[in-house]
Amino acid sequence: MQLKQSLLLFKVAAIGAALIIATVSWFLYRELDHSKQLNDHLFKLQTQIQRLLDQEERFVIERQKASLLSIDEYRYAYRDSFNELVALLMTDHQHLELLFKLDEQVKRFAGLYEQLASMQALLGYDKNDGVYGEFRSKAHALQALAKAAQDPQLEILLLELRRREKDFLLRLDRSYLNQHGDLILQAKNRIRTQFPERAEAFLLTLEHYQNGFIVYTNVLKKQGLDHNQGVRGELGELKLAIRGHFTIVAKQLFSAYQEEQQQLILISLLSIVLSSGFSLLLLYYLNSRVSAQVMAIGRVLVRVAKHEDFSLRVNLNSEDEIAQIGHHLDELLDFIETLMARLSAAQQRLIEEAKMASLSNMVSGFAHELNTPLGIAITSQSHLKAQVENMRRDLDSGQLKKTTLTNLIGEAESALFLLENNLHRTASLIDDFKKVSAQQHYDTEMEFDLKTLVEGVFDCYRSDLPEDEYKIEIEIPDNLILSSYPNVFNQIIGYSLNNSILHGKHPDRPLTIIVSAHIVNDYVHFYFKDDGQGIDKELLPVIFEPFVTSKRHSGGTGLGLSIIYNLVTQKLGGEIKIQSPAHGGACLHIILANTAFKMVSPEPCD
Repeated sequence: MQLKQSLLLFKVAAIGAALIIATVSWFLYRELDHSKQLNDHLFKLQTQIQRLLDQEERFVIERQKASLLSIDEYRYAYRDSFNELVALLMTDHQHLELLFKLDEQVKRFAGLYEQLASMQALLGYDKNDGVYGEFRSKAHALQALAKAAQDPQLEILLLELRRREKDFLLRLDRSYLNQHGDLILQAKNRIRTQFPERAEAFLLTLEHYQNGFIVYTNVLKKQGLDHNQGVRGELGELKLAIRGHFTIVAKQLFSAYQEEQQQLILISLLSIVLSSGFSLLLLYYLNSRVSAQVMAIGRVLVRVAKHEDFSLRVNLNSEDEIAQIGHHLDELLDFIETLMARLSAAQQRLIEEAKMASLSNMVSGFAHELNTPLGIAITSQSHLKAQVENMRRDLDSGQLKKTTLTNLIGEAESALFLLENNLHRTASLIDDFKKVSAQQHYDTEMEFDLKTLVEGVFDCYRSDLPEDEYKIEIEIPDNLILSSYPNVFNQIIGYSLNNSILHGKHPDRPLTIIVSAHIVNDYVHFYFKDDGQGIDKELLPVIFEPFVTSKRHSGGTGLGLSIIYNLVTQKLGGEIKIQSPAHGGACLHIILANTAFKMVSPEPCD
């Protein structure tokens, strides 16, 4: 199978797996959203039921008409929550049946609650309302009649009667009813014996009071003297039943939906695992097939880059797309190998030609430099020889005069002076030419303080560096110790200083020379800078070649920077650069990657 077909199959499998995961995620989201809605509606329904139950308890405790004002609001809120939950469970008939049973219990509770409220309305919500207000008014009338009759004993009986009445209403204890009945009988007997002429009015008022109190107590009994009796008892049982039934409904709903979600999650996970597994198998097949070939190509490329061996080959046996890349790479390596052989041959020819050209340039430059002093020396020698011949002829002929001898001696001294100076210059040129090779075998490697060495070189040139014309700055750490060739550094600094004096000095302003050294990335960076006239941009590309100078007619030989270049690159194994900005000045930058160094801690002062 071609790699393209394998990749197409993997793409189809990956897209299928992604679609399965997206579909499963959508179903899971929908189920989770449905579960959340169910939980929210159940919580809302529970809240409305609890508010309805709490309102009944509040009414029983307070028995105030204000407690009934919000009952309709709570019933409507419950009905809305119930209808929303029914709409959510429209297709779930089993749970709808449980929910309707719960609704029947709530309706029954509401009916009993209304019955309790109507009883309370019959009894009265304050002391002047309903049955309570009627028998209370009759009690006051009795007390007024007793007071008018001026019978303290009857007044005491009526006060005890009212006390038992209030004790019962406060504590709802049946024993107070019996005591209350006994006191009514005593009051009737007292009225019949003490006020026979007014007994009818007294007894009629007392009878009205007794009937009102009996009606009031009977309604209270129907309501329930405690939470286990009457309508209150039924309401208490219904509240327990409603709470228990709601718990059952909620538990069954969540249990059913939890089972459905577990099944859906299991099916979803199986689908995801199967689709992902198939995609991973395809990916593993592609990876094992591709990685082996890619690694083979990579190994060949690494070895070619590391060892520059273009004879290596990938030699893949298959015919897929990556194998074709390997075949193309083999063809490219073949071509590069052939090209390298041709380039190597051409390089050898170029090297030989460059050596010949360099030798020719060096010999030509050296001959040009030697031509002037040697020509002057030869001319002086020829002139001196001619004068000596003239003196010999005059001496042989006897015509030698003192003045002629004196002139001859003067010219001879001048000729000898020219000979001496130009021969010294020739010897100096030869000596500098020898130093171009930078093979100072007499210089041994040793440790030295770089700052101390630089200061010593400048001390040797102190007479050539008057303070009003030169400003010297040495920015080298006091504790920088190099392990190298100090004589090489002496020559580098000396030639650099001579270049600054000869080429950089402005005649009308002082010259600043800065020598610095820094350690960067474990390399020693050495700088020799001045702010002088700078270097012509035409000379910068060839500045390190022998006999390149802009002061040829002012004593310059063009060998100083060439000697420095050879000393740095051959003797020190470093790198050298030179820069000259457009505004003037020059900077010699030497990078010593192979020079050992250390930073010595200063000795503590006593």
